[in-house]
Amino acid sequence: MTEPRLLEFPCQYPIKVMARAESGLRAQLDPIIERHAGADALMNVSERPSANANFLAVTYLILARDEAQIAALFAELKQCPNVLLVI
Repeated sequence: MTEPRLLEFPCQYPIKVMARAESGLRAQLDPIIERHAGADALMNVSERPSANANFLAVTYLILARDEAQIAALFAELKQCPNVLLVI
């Protein structure tokens, strides 16, 4: 028996990156997002600083094609030095 799919592709998929609030953070993250999800993904971005502004949550809303795309994107984002968590 096959397991039911949790997502139907293509779909809108939020990628949240938790990182240290360093200058140039978006300059590190945006090219990765664009490489995996296209330039349109850079139009749907929100940022939320932590209470003391030491950390930043950056959320991108991408059009996900498949699970492999999401996995590759997560893997590359996790390689950024200031990134603490990708969900």
